[in-house]
Amino acid sequence: MRVDELVAISRELGEEVDYFIAPAREQRGPVGVTLRAEVADLQLPDFSAAINAFIDEIEDAPLPPARVTVKATKPEAAAKEILTKLNKLRPPVDVQVVARELGVAVFARPFPNALSALILRHGKNAFIGVNSHQAPVRQRFSVAHELGHFVLHHADHHFIDYAGGLEGEVPGYDWEHERAANQFAAELLMPEAMVKKDARTTSLARLARRYDVSQEALGFRLANLGL
Repeated sequence: MRVDELVAISRELGEEVDYFIAPAREQRGPVGVTLRAEVADLQLPDFSAAINAFIDEIEDAPLPPARVTVKATKPEAAAKEILTKLNKLRPPVDVQVVARELGVAVFARPFPNALSALILRHGKNAFIGVNSHQAPVRQRFSVAHELGHFVLHHADHHFIDYAGGLEGEVPGYDWEHERAANQFAAELLMPEAMVKKDARTTSLARLARRYDVSQEALGFRLANLGL
Protein backbone atom coordinates (compact mmCIF):
# COMPACT_ATOMS: atom_id res chain seq x y z
CA MET A 1 0.00 0.00 0.00
CA ARG A 2 1.28 3.46 -0.92
CA VAL A 3 1.80 6.11 1.74
CA ASP A 4 -0.86 8.43 0.29
CA GLU A 5 -3.41 5.60 0.40
CA LEU A 6 -2.53 4.88 4.03
CA VAL A 7 -2.94 8.56 4.92
CA ALA A 8 -6.34 8.67 3.20
CA ILE A 9 -7.56 5.58 5.09
CA SER A 10 -6.31 6.95 8.40
CA ARG A 11 -8.22 10.21 7.84
CA GLU A 12 -11.36 8.32 6.86
CA LEU A 13 -11.26 6.18 9.98
CA GLY A 14 -10.07 8.92 12.32
CA GLU A 15 -6.92 7.07 13.34
CA GLU A 16 -3.27 8.09 13.37
CA VAL A 17 -1.09 6.59 10.64
CA ASP A 18 0.96 4.78 13.29
CA TYR A 19 -2.15 2.78 14.17
CA PHE A 20 -1.82 0.83 10.90
CA ILE A 21 1.90 0.20 11.14
CA ALA A 22 3.15 -2.82 13.09
CA PRO A 23 5.62 -1.75 15.77
CA ALA A 24 9.21 -2.64 15.08
CA ARG A 25 10.54 -5.56 17.07
CA GLU A 26 12.43 -4.40 20.12
CA GLN A 27 16.14 -4.80 19.61
CA ARG A 28 17.80 -6.50 22.54
CA GLY A 29 21.20 -5.16 23.41
CA PRO A 30 24.12 -7.23 24.68
CA VAL A 31 23.20 -9.32 27.71
CA GLY A 32 25.50 -9.80 30.67
CA VAL A 33 28.53 -7.77 29.60
CA THR A 34 29.45 -6.77 33.16
CA LEU A 35 28.63 -10.25 34.43
CA ARG A 36 31.04 -11.82 31.95
CA ALA A 37 33.75 -9.45 33.13
CA GLU A 38 33.11 -10.22 36.79
CA VAL A 39 33.30 -14.01 36.46
CA ALA A 40 36.41 -13.70 34.30
CA ASP A 41 38.20 -12.29 37.35
CA LEU A 42 37.25 -15.20 39.62
CA GLN A 43 40.01 -17.48 38.30
CA LEU A 44 37.56 -20.40 38.32
CA PRO A 45 37.48 -21.69 34.72
CA ASP A 46 34.55 -24.10 35.20
CA PHE A 47 32.54 -21.43 36.98
CA SER A 48 33.21 -18.80 34.34
CA ALA A 49 32.50 -21.22 31.50
CA ALA A 50 29.15 -22.22 33.01
CA ILE A 51 27.97 -18.64 33.42
CA ASN A 52 29.17 -17.59 29.97
CA ALA A 53 27.36 -20.57 28.44
CA PHE A 54 24.21 -19.55 30.30
CA ILE A 55 24.46 -15.98 29.01
CA ASP A 56 24.96 -17.24 25.46
CA GLU A 57 21.85 -19.41 25.83
CA ILE A 58 19.55 -16.66 27.08
CA GLU A 59 20.83 -14.03 24.62
CA ASP A 60 17.78 -14.47 22.39
CA ALA A 61 15.46 -16.31 24.77
CA PRO A 62 11.91 -14.92 25.02
CA LEU A 63 10.93 -12.92 28.08
CA PRO A 64 7.41 -13.11 29.54
CA PRO A 65 5.38 -9.90 29.64
CA ALA A 66 5.18 -8.42 33.13
CA ARG A 67 1.57 -8.57 34.32
CA VAL A 68 2.20 -7.64 37.93
CA THR A 69 4.01 -4.58 39.21
CA VAL A 70 4.99 -4.03 42.82
CA LYS A 71 4.80 -0.68 44.59
CA ALA A 72 5.96 -1.75 48.06
CA THR A 73 9.64 -1.18 48.84
CA LYS A 74 10.00 -3.27 52.01
CA PRO A 75 10.72 -7.01 51.60
CA GLU A 76 7.75 -8.46 53.49
CA ALA A 77 5.33 -5.85 52.18
CA ALA A 78 6.43 -6.50 48.58
CA ALA A 79 5.90 -10.25 48.96
CA LYS A 80 2.47 -9.72 50.53
CA GLU A 81 1.49 -7.38 47.70
CA ILE A 82 2.40 -10.02 45.11
CA LEU A 83 0.49 -12.77 46.93
CA THR A 84 -2.56 -10.53 47.16
CA LYS A 85 -2.45 -9.55 43.49
CA LEU A 86 -2.03 -13.18 42.41
CA ASN A 87 -4.72 -14.33 44.85
CA LYS A 88 -2.40 -16.89 46.48
CA LEU A 89 -4.46 -17.94 49.48
CA ARG A 90 -2.92 -21.32 50.29
CA PRO A 91 0.47 -23.01 50.11
CA PRO A 92 2.58 -24.01 48.36
CA VAL A 93 3.22 -20.85 46.36
CA ASP A 94 4.21 -21.60 42.76
CA VAL A 95 7.37 -19.52 42.49
CA GLN A 96 7.60 -20.20 38.74
CA VAL A 97 4.20 -18.59 38.20
CA VAL A 98 5.19 -15.63 40.37
CA ALA A 99 8.34 -15.13 38.31
CA ARG A 100 6.45 -15.31 35.03
CA GLU A 101 3.83 -12.78 36.20
CA LEU A 102 6.65 -10.42 37.18
CA GLY A 103 8.23 -10.73 33.72
CA VAL A 104 11.12 -12.94 34.79
CA ALA A 105 12.26 -16.03 32.89
CA VAL A 106 13.65 -18.89 35.00
CA PHE A 107 16.11 -21.51 33.78
CA ALA A 108 17.32 -24.52 35.80
CA ARG A 109 20.81 -25.46 34.63
CA PRO A 110 23.62 -27.76 35.88
CA PHE A 111 25.83 -25.06 37.36
CA PRO A 112 28.98 -25.83 39.38
CA ASN A 113 28.42 -26.57 43.06
CA ALA A 114 29.75 -23.15 44.05
CA LEU A 115 26.88 -21.40 42.26
CA SER A 116 23.43 -21.49 43.77
CA ALA A 117 21.60 -19.04 41.51
CA LEU A 118 21.95 -15.76 39.67
CA ILE A 119 19.74 -13.04 38.29
CA LEU A 120 20.49 -10.89 35.28
CA ARG A 121 18.35 -7.83 34.61
CA HIS A 122 17.33 -6.82 31.12
CA GLY A 123 15.36 -3.59 31.04
CA LYS A 124 12.13 -4.14 32.97
CA ASN A 125 12.57 -7.90 32.80
CA ALA A 126 15.15 -10.36 34.08
CA PHE A 127 16.59 -13.84 33.68
CA ILE A 128 17.16 -16.18 36.61
CA GLY A 129 19.44 -19.18 36.46
CA VAL A 130 19.19 -21.74 39.26
CA ASN A 131 21.40 -24.75 39.95
CA SER A 132 19.49 -27.88 38.88
CA HIS A 133 21.83 -30.07 40.96
CA GLN A 134 20.39 -28.70 44.18
CA ALA A 135 17.30 -30.08 45.93
CA PRO A 136 13.96 -28.79 44.55
CA VAL A 137 13.17 -27.01 47.82
CA ARG A 138 16.53 -25.25 47.67
CA GLN A 139 15.87 -24.25 44.07
CA ARG A 140 12.48 -22.80 45.03
CA PHE A 141 14.02 -20.66 47.76
CA SER A 142 16.86 -19.58 45.45
CA VAL A 143 14.40 -18.40 42.79
CA ALA A 144 12.36 -16.55 45.42
CA HIS A 145 15.56 -14.96 46.73
CA GLU A 146 16.54 -13.73 43.25
CA LEU A 147 13.03 -12.37 42.75
CA GLY A 148 13.61 -10.39 45.93
CA HIS A 149 16.60 -8.68 44.33
CA PHE A 150 14.47 -7.95 41.27
CA VAL A 151 11.34 -6.66 43.02
CA LEU A 152 13.25 -4.56 45.54
CA HIS A 153 15.12 -2.83 42.70
CA HIS A 154 18.56 -3.48 44.08
CA ALA A 155 20.90 -1.30 42.08
CA ASP A 156 23.15 -3.90 40.44
CA HIS A 157 22.25 -5.32 37.04
CA HIS A 158 23.04 -8.80 38.27
CA PHE A 159 23.47 -10.79 41.45
CA ILE A 160 25.32 -14.06 41.91
CA ASP A 161 24.45 -16.16 44.94
CA TYR A 162 27.30 -18.49 45.79
CA ALA A 163 26.71 -21.82 47.50
CA GLY A 164 30.24 -21.96 48.92
CA GLY A 165 33.65 -23.10 47.79
CA LEU A 166 35.08 -19.64 47.15
CA GLU A 167 38.06 -18.38 49.11
CA GLY A 168 38.37 -14.82 50.29
CA GLU A 169 35.86 -12.01 49.89
CA VAL A 170 32.87 -12.77 47.68
CA PRO A 171 32.77 -10.19 44.83
CA GLY A 172 29.79 -7.85 44.83
CA TYR A 173 28.41 -9.15 48.15
CA ASP A 174 26.06 -6.74 49.94
CA TRP A 175 24.76 -8.19 53.20
CA GLU A 176 21.86 -5.72 53.42
CA HIS A 177 20.62 -6.69 49.97
CA GLU A 178 21.08 -10.37 50.73
CA ARG A 179 19.17 -10.11 53.99
CA ALA A 180 16.34 -8.20 52.31
CA ALA A 181 16.13 -10.80 49.52
CA ASN A 182 15.95 -13.57 52.14
CA GLN A 183 13.19 -11.75 54.00
CA PHE A 184 11.25 -11.38 50.77
CA ALA A 185 11.71 -15.07 49.90
CA ALA A 186 10.61 -16.20 53.36
CA GLU A 187 7.40 -14.16 53.22
CA LEU A 188 6.69 -15.23 49.65
CA LEU A 189 7.08 -18.97 50.28
CA MET A 190 6.02 -19.04 53.95
CA PRO A 191 3.53 -16.19 54.38
CA GLU A 192 3.34 -15.04 57.99
CA ALA A 193 -0.45 -15.24 58.30
CA MET A 194 -0.61 -18.75 56.82
CA VAL A 195 2.31 -20.10 58.86
CA LYS A 196 0.99 -18.73 62.15
CA LYS A 197 -2.33 -20.45 61.52
CA ASP A 198 -0.88 -23.78 60.36
CA ALA A 199 1.90 -24.01 62.97
CA ARG A 200 -0.68 -24.58 65.70
CA THR A 201 -2.10 -27.69 64.09
CA THR A 202 0.70 -29.75 62.51
CA SER A 203 4.29 -30.93 62.92
CA LEU A 204 7.41 -29.28 61.50
CA ALA A 205 7.93 -32.05 58.92
CA ARG A 206 4.34 -31.89 57.67
CA LEU A 207 4.42 -28.11 57.62
CA ALA A 208 7.62 -28.15 55.52
CA ARG A 209 5.99 -30.51 53.02
CA ARG A 210 2.87 -28.36 52.92
CA TYR A 211 4.86 -25.25 52.06
CA ASP A 212 7.35 -27.17 49.88
CA VAL A 213 10.37 -25.80 51.74
CA SER A 214 13.19 -27.41 53.68
CA GLN A 215 12.72 -28.08 57.39
CA GLU A 216 15.74 -25.88 58.01
CA ALA A 217 14.18 -22.91 56.17
CA LEU A 218 10.89 -23.46 57.97
CA GLY A 219 12.66 -23.70 61.32
CA PHE A 220 14.32 -20.32 60.74
CA ARG A 221 10.98 -18.88 59.67
CA LEU A 222 9.22 -20.11 62.79
CA ALA A 223 12.00 -18.76 64.99
CA ASN A 224 11.92 -15.36 63.29
CA LEU A 225 8.15 -15.24 63.76
CA GLY A 226 8.51 -16.10 67.46
CA LEU A 227 6.84 -19.49 67.05
